[in-house]
Amino acid sequence: MPHHYTRKAQVPFTEEQYLALMSIARQEHKPLATLIREATDLVYFQKKRNPGKARAVRSLLSLKETEVPADYQEWERRYLDERTCQHG
Repeated sequence: MPHHYTRKAQVPFTEEQYLALMSIARQEHKPLATLIREATDLVYFQKKRNPGKARAVRSLLSLKETEVPADYQEWERRYLDERTCQHG
């Protein structure tokens, strides 16, 4: 279902911002207005629709980095053994 846009906003950009946005719009084969609407929706409106998801993403991004185990199956076995001991 196509949207019917009835309101306009003028947004001044620096020359660098404008050129960068135009470049992105060309790469994505979208009009500049569509690019700006999508960015606005992503940054401002989706947060309000999904506050739990936004919190989860912030929580995941705040986790400290950890090394990737060389042998995942062995790591998983030890992890599950430790959890069993803690709850057993």
